[in-house]
Amino acid sequence: MKRVACVYVPHFVAEIERQRHETEMRPLLVAEGERVLGACARAAALGVVEGEPLSEALAHCPDACVIAAEPPRYQAAWAKLVELLGRHSPGVEAERWGLAYLDAAGLGRFYGDEEAWCEAVRQQAWQEVRVKVQVGIAKSKFVALVAARSSQFGPGYRAVSGDDRAYLASFPVEWLPLDREPLRRLGLLGIHTIGQFAALSSAAVAEQLGGDSAGECLYAHRLARGRDDRPVRARPQQMLEAHVEFSVPEVRLEPLVGALARASERLLRDLKRGNLAVRRVELEARFADGEAAIESTWVGDLLAPRRLGALLQDLLARLKGDGLGVMEAWLRLVGLEPWVGRQLDLFAHAAGRERLEGALRALAHKHSPACVVRACLVDPHTPLGQGHRFALREVCP
Repeated sequence: MKRVACVYVPHFVAEIERQRHETEMRPLLVAEGERVLGACARAAALGVVEGEPLSEALAHCPDACVIAAEPPRYQAAWAKLVELLGRHSPGVEAERWGLAYLDAAGLGRFYGDEEAWCEAVRQQAWQEVRVKVQVGIAKSKFVALVAARSSQFGPGYRAVSGDDRAYLASFPVEWLPLDREPLRRLGLLGIHTIGQFAALSSAAVAEQLGGDSAGECLYAHRLARGRDDRPVRARPQQMLEAHVEFSVPEVRLEPLVGALARASERLLRDLKRGNLAVRRVELEARFADGEAAIESTWVGDLLAPRRLGALLQDLLARLKGDGLGVMEAWLRLVGLEPWVGRQLDLFAHAAGRERLEGALRALAHKHSPACVVRACLVDPHTPLGQGHRFALREVCP
């Protein structure tokens, strides 16, 4: 059965900036030149429309906090969120910042039910990207979008299992993709809900709302009747994979890292030859009892052998093998894209780490190395699942 999920982040640009600047008291406007790129919910409620001149927006809310836009930052955050969604669905269509559609057919059974799937997506989006997403699931894209938009008044997600047309009937007609003039005409006709609009015949819609907007209005009329057969057009993620197998269960961390590092040499050569950056590193292991586990981590950068080795140590340490050895493992480099320079087009984790290291060195220089320490793995030979000990080491100025 076809099931489509919609992940919706209202006022996406403004929410990214609000998390950075923690501006809760005043309306927030994000300006790109003389136009409004993003507006928070409070500003929108006062009449601000994204894309309008900044001067008009300030006329609606003169006490707004205005922030200069940084589009690469928003693209980076959106890319990370889309990558995250790809861990929960085989198909993700990123329509625009703040709106994505996912193939959700059969996913509920892997999480218990569809509601549990929605909650997992919401929690991970908040933990990793610091955005509050709204999720809707239905038989079609438009109904899933309406469900996601309306979920703000509940737990943040909504799954529609009944008739699409019946579900849409009570929502305001303004939620349909109609321009101002058709909406004005519908208001004059006393049509205020999607159900009332759906009750009109196609001929009546063409007659009353025809002209230049006839095609748009007839399309919205089909949506109002629950007729939306648009598929999820997912962009396939490029991936490289390496596989290792052991004749006897391997419990030691160092041999596991070494075997995976050797198996990944070809992958790294391919990355270097194509000048490709990696979004995510994923590690899947099958243990001696037949059970399997998967761990992944975000990269968003070029990948060198030393860094891959460190990531492998971390991923293997996180695998829950209960002390059982690994029989085979798969290393996957997911989401390959041409490297275009350090422009945050994937995500600025590397730049953030560099700033952190610089700050730590500055603190150590200002005070003393003993005042600034970091946690380091003590024994990389500890068997998986038996816990790992860390030591505190001084940061050199």
